[in-house]
Amino acid sequence: MRIGVIDLGSNNIRLVVYFWDGTAIHKIQDIKHQAQSIRYVQNRQLSKEGIDRMVTHLKELMVMARAFGIDELRIFATASLRNIDNSAQAKAEIENRIQHPIDVLQGFEESLIGFEGMKKVVKLPLEGISIDIGGGSTEITYFQNDEPIFSEAIPIGSLNLYFDHVIDVVPSDFEQIAIRKSIRDHLDRLPWLENRTVETVIGIGGTARAVMKLHQARYDINTSIYDMTLSASLVHHYATLNKRHRDEELVLIVDAIPDRLTTVIPGALILDEVMRKVQAQAFLLSAYGVREGYLISRILNQKAQTNR
Repeated sequence: MRIGVIDLGSNNIRLVVYFWDGTAIHKIQDIKHQAQSIRYVQNRQLSKEGIDRMVTHLKELMVMARAFGIDELRIFATASLRNIDNSAQAKAEIENRIQHPIDVLQGFEESLIGFEGMKKVVKLPLEGISIDIGGGSTEITYFQNDEPIFSEAIPIGSLNLYFDHVIDVVPSDFEQIAIRKSIRDHLDRLPWLENRTVETVIGIGGTARAVMKLHQARYDINTSIYDMTLSASLVHHYATLNKRHRDEELVLIVDAIPDRLTTVIPGALILDEVMRKVQAQAFLLSAYGVREGYLISRILNQKAQTNR
C-alpha cells in the first residue's frame, strides 16, 4: 500500500510517499517545497498571498503524489495554520480550493505524534527529552519508561526567530543574546521543566538533522548522522557564531546545509537552551518524526482498528 503524507509546515511543505508492506514502512519519495508561509503572517493573520502560495504548493505536491500511484493521501498542518487567528477561515479556503481535507494538529498532538514516531526507531533511555524544532513552533516532550509524561508546544521556531531578530543573513552576537532571551522566556513558562535534570535530549526533524550534518561535515565523519552522539559542549559550539570564527562557520554551513543557512543558528540556539535548561550532556537524533508518527498513529493504527 502506498500512502502519501503532506506536511504543511511554517517553513517547508513536504510530500513523503511511503510503502507499507503490512510489517515495515519504506520511504519511496521525499519532496520538499520551501514555501516559508510564515513570511505571510502579519498581526497573527495569514494573508491572501500566503493562502495563495499554500494552495499552489499543495496542488503541485498533490499532482506528484498521484503520479507515484498512491492509494491514500493525507495532509496535516502544524504551526503554519495553528498559530494564526484566522486559522478556521484559512483552512476552509485552502480545503475548498484543493478539494481535500487538512488535519490541523494542536501543539500537544504534534508533540505526542512526533514522540510516537521517534520511539519506533530510537532505543530510549529511562528518561529524557525529545525536541522537534520547526519553523514556527518547537515541541518538547519529557518521557519516562517509553511513555510521554509532559508535552508542550512553544510558539517559537527557527524561522520566526530569524525574522523577529536577525537583520543580516546570520545573527550577530547581540542578536544571538536577544534570541536566547526569547527562548528562555518561553522555557520558563513550562513549570515541568523547572529543576528537571536529564542526561539525553533526542532531536526530531530538519533543524536537529542540520546540527548533526554540520558536525559530520566539520570532521568528515562517515558514520550516519542517526548513529552519532553530540556532547552538550559541541551543541553549544554549533549554536554560537562568534566573530573570530564567523567566516569559517559560514563556509561550513553553506557547504553542508545551504538550505538551512538562515535558520540553523536560531534553531541550534533553541536546542542549546533546552539542553542547558535540563543540564543534558548528550544529543541524539531520530530518523523518524512527526510525519512517520502521523502515518503510524493516524493512518496505520486506525486502519488496523477498523479491520479488526
